[in-house]
Amino acid sequence: MELISIIIPTYNEAENIKKIIPLIASTLINYDYEIIVVDDNSPDRTAEIARELAKKYPIRVFIRKNEKGLASAIVFGFKMAKGDILCAIDADLQHPPSLLKNMIDKILKGYDIVIASRYVSGSIIKNWPMHRQFISKLAIFLAKPLTDVKDPMSGFFVLKRKVIEQINFKPRGYKILLEILTKGRYERILEVPYTFQTRSSGSSKMDWREIVNYILLLLHLYAFKLK
Repeated sequence: MELISIIIPTYNEAENIKKIIPLIASTLINYDYEIIVVDDNSPDRTAEIARELAKKYPIRVFIRKNEKGLASAIVFGFKMAKGDILCAIDADLQHPPSLLKNMIDKILKGYDIVIASRYVSGSIIKNWPMHRQFISKLAIFLAKPLTDVKDPMSGFFVLKRKVIEQINFKPRGYKILLEILTKGRYERILEVPYTFQTRSSGSSKMDWREIVNYILLLLHLYAFKLK
């Protein structure tokens, strides 16, 4: 079976990392996998806790001291990954690790990208503030000329390595999937529904700087499309 690399970007996720890694391990018990934690030098000991968990689970931990940002952390994880199947999942438990098996099985059956989507039939969004839902839907509307995917803002996806091999990434902020969908090489893509939860602990990284980063990302991707 192909090696699967699960990439978890973290910043101040000490409590959540203790929970998500055992959940991933129980879901992928019959798979060959590695977990890559890319931590942006969290002061709450997230990386140290992940290294303790590495005594029990197949984890590699990388600490970035001179760079920050979820999107760039995932790109760094892609570079460090040994697998030919790559997965990005947030540490905050808004993404259910139990869905990983289904997503990976779809890749093994021939899909190039499988996305956990908040906006396809069967999806449920629980207790997400209305202003955050508005920002999410506005971001998707602004990206509509770039992709037909209903949730290009998703942070939970699985793909084949070949999809990203030719990409010259220019990651900004916390959205990397849209850049992959705009620049990647793929044919078969699937969105699967899931229940999107509010984070169980820690705080959201969303602020005005991320909105600015997203606007700059859109400008870059539209310029790329027009080449």
